[in-house]
Amino acid sequence: MNPPVMTLRVSAVRSQNPYGRGGAIFTGVEVDDRGWRVDAKTHYVVKASSQLLLAPVEAGQLWRVTGPSKPNTIVINGYRLTESTITPDAMEMLRPSGEHIITLLAQGDAFEGIGEVKARRLWEHFGDTLFAVLDQSDVDQLEAVMPRAMAQRLAEAWLQWGNTFTLQWLQSKGFAVSLGRKILDFYGKDAAKRIEDDPYRLLSFAANWAVVDTLAQNTFGLVATDPRRLAGAVEEALYASFDAGHTCIPEAELLQRLRSLLQSSDLAKSAVLQAESLVRFIRQGDRLHAPGPYVMERGVAQAIAIRASKALPLLDERSLAAHIADYQGQGGISLHHKQIEALALANAHPFCVITGGAGTGKTTVLRGMFQLYERAGYTVYPMALSGRAAKRIGEATGHSAQTIAGFLKHFDANAARNAVVVIDEASMVDLPSAYRVLRQLPEHYRVVLVGDPNQLPPVGPGLLLHELAHHPRLPVVELTQIKRYGGAIAEAAALIRSGEWPSLADDANADIAFVPCALDQINEIVLGLYDQDRSGSQILCATRSAAFGGMNAINALCQKRINDHGEPLMIWNLEFDQPQGTGLRVGDPVICLRNDWEIDLQNGSLGVLLSAEIAAPDKAPGSRIGSVLWDDGRTRDLTIDLLAHLELAYAITIHKAQGSGFGRVIIPVRHSKLLDRTLLYTAVTRAEQQVILVGDVHAAKAAVLAPRHSERRHVALGAMLDAELSEGLATMKGED
Repeated sequence: MNPPVMTLRVSAVRSQNPYGRGGAIFTGVEVDDRGWRVDAKTHYVVKASSQLLLAPVEAGQLWRVTGPSKPNTIVINGYRLTESTITPDAMEMLRPSGEHIITLLAQGDAFEGIGEVKARRLWEHFGDTLFAVLDQSDVDQLEAVMPRAMAQRLAEAWLQWGNTFTLQWLQSKGFAVSLGRKILDFYGKDAAKRIEDDPYRLLSFAANWAVVDTLAQNTFGLVATDPRRLAGAVEEALYASFDAGHTCIPEAELLQRLRSLLQSSDLAKSAVLQAESLVRFIRQGDRLHAPGPYVMERGVAQAIAIRASKALPLLDERSLAAHIADYQGQGGISLHHKQIEALALANAHPFCVITGGAGTGKTTVLRGMFQLYERAGYTVYPMALSGRAAKRIGEATGHSAQTIAGFLKHFDANAARNAVVVIDEASMVDLPSAYRVLRQLPEHYRVVLVGDPNQLPPVGPGLLLHELAHHPRLPVVELTQIKRYGGAIAEAAALIRSGEWPSLADDANADIAFVPCALDQINEIVLGLYDQDRSGSQILCATRSAAFGGMNAINALCQKRINDHGEPLMIWNLEFDQPQGTGLRVGDPVICLRNDWEIDLQNGSLGVLLSAEIAAPDKAPGSRIGSVLWDDGRTRDLTIDLLAHLELAYAITIHKAQGSGFGRVIIPVRHSKLLDRTLLYTAVTRAEQQVILVGDVHAAKAAVLAPRHSERRHVALGAMLDAELSEGLATMKGED
């Protein structure tokens, strides 16, 4: 008896190694010769071996699968579905997925109005002949899928923007849709030629080295010693280092990374020579710089040196003294000598740095500084990296603040004749952000950095405040006197900041306490503490994915205990053609993970899900599926596209909390590669009334006593700044 044969359309890929060479597990539905679904209730799970797969599996492909199936029943959101498992004896791909052309038609600006549903119908109706139909502007055939007016618009747009050859080439080479879209956007019609000339150009699009290397050797035929491969390996090592936070790399470390990539010591040395001959990096002593990071770091150093090399007082001594006296007369403000020094530096220098720990009066200085600049006729542009931090500086000073991204989006160099840019929470600012700001500013614009270099280093590469805060040739003042609050929290934070372990009570009622417990007890104790004061507490986690003490696990447990019966927020699952839970319920706290200027919502904003509506299959990305009450007091619609940038917020990461403040903070502590002094210090200083740490005391103590993680970063900003300042000084002497 011959084994059954059926044609399946791939619905989703559950597991797959790159290019399908390690096998794949995917789900699909049976279709007939016309591509119509045979049984709406039956889904197939195909476990395909690497020997049967001659191409990567993608959603939308048609495969002829030979082999018996074993049915089993599953329940999804209360619905009973039959899901049959097939381990095929043979497989043949009948039609590629067409995801490249589907994505182009659905998302390309030139094809507005088509959308994914119509784009997919076009592919399912025409298959590979769709390219010819579009190239021939065959409106009559297109009309079988869409209204004639839309078919005419599509045909006209395709004549101008379509790219048949490149799309088919991307499809034939097995490129992932996301990577193919980047290549197409950058190279356009030249994409195939540019990639075939040097497949390692794909590394510039954040493609994985192993995938690119395999593609280059197996598909394009490059040998292991090909100069393009060697130079590509160096670029990969340099930019992997940049992604890890470094802006340069010692040559010995680069060679070590190359030996791992190329699996050869000899090839590693040859690669450095090859890349140097092609000027793929810049050598400064024993450190090597990728061109992009070098340009950015040098540009930041130059912009700072131009301003820091001269003193240009705004107010004379008498006027400055009068301003400080006037400011102190407002509401009984009393400035200590370091705060007065900070105002004097801001008055005297076009560039200065003001640092200080939590509660040392940085905000008081900022308010006085803003008044000083306005008194001198300067426009002030306050900003911070995150939306939440920008909101806080605006609320604290009464001055409208914005994010760095918002400032850059709307900046007009001609809007103000004299201006000063003040970046608060500058410890969060990475090299690319600093470069984007400073290169936009006219040279006569003043710059002030404010922050705490003992907080977390930037998530992105480089160090700004951490490098400048102790630079001997810059105007820097450190505020040390605690002004906002004292007591046990301030004392403990100061000790942690300086690398000393504080003596902490184990009483959860103390202002700051450490409740020691075994690893597997952390979650339960944290939940119990949170339950005591839900509205006044925020859980801050070092890691996202750890089973004990991780943000995801604690969020899931909190939701189950506190809001298990809340109305679920549902969206439509196209794979199973039915509603599916999103993991959110009405009443859950949520956090926004992006800035959305259209609705005035910032990355890091916290809210509560107020209502939920089931999203029907035909709902557009901007359609309402519920509402959220945000921490600015406003209720906003929750849309399908915004949903992708929300997550539960019973617990949030310490990184997301930076720049924020909460009444009571609960911090699970466990050994982690992320745990260091700055992480604990940042978490502790988010609290305004109480801090409770829970977990491994020994891990916490070791982290505080060890060097900061930021000290491991290879950066060159300080050295470059020294060189720029020395060059400027030499130039001035020559002019004299």
